[in-house]
Amino acid sequence: MFDTPDAKGMNKPLIHKRPRLRLGQFLLKAVPILLLVLAVERYIGQRFLIGGDDQVDRCLPDKWIYLIDTHNKDIWRGDLIAFRAERMTPFFKDGQIIVKIAAGVTGDTIHVDPQHTTINGEQVIDGLPLTEKLNKAPSSFKRHETIPPAAYWVTGETDKSFDSRYWGYVYDHQVIGRAYALF
Repeated sequence: MFDTPDAKGMNKPLIHKRPRLRLGQFLLKAVPILLLVLAVERYIGQRFLIGGDDQVDRCLPDKWIYLIDTHNKDIWRGDLIAFRAERMTPFFKDGQIIVKIAAGVTGDTIHVDPQHTTINGEQVIDGLPLTEKLNKAPSSFKRHETIPPAAYWVTGETDKSFDSRYWGYVYDHQVIGRAYALF
């Protein structure tokens, strides 16, 4: 610390002076960084949503927090799909965000009867346990058809899932994006 001798031969401390940054120089460095941080935050905030399932009986029982990528609407069979509810009363209000499994996609053949639901001949879910709550006969949900263009057949993982067996297809205009289960 004592670098320079004084007139008496004693070492005195060397004081290093730091040049003060001027406000203009600071702003030249800070503003671009701030703009970059805000741009990244805006992009992430617009692209992704986080949602939770607070239902007691979940159709996806081990999953309750989801990340929804609103820019990824390329949905394949088996993916989690987030969409806005339409025609799903009394369980869901129109516009409510729902996450289910895209069990069938355009061109797949679905068959629903009171015992089983199959897609392309593969069983995906059993029975129609919610018909009583809907005040309809199980036979009124029977169908055998091909999924039309721009449509998805969605299900949950439990038999009590309120899904496409009861209200039909989810269409492209309802899709918010692909969902990923976080917890």
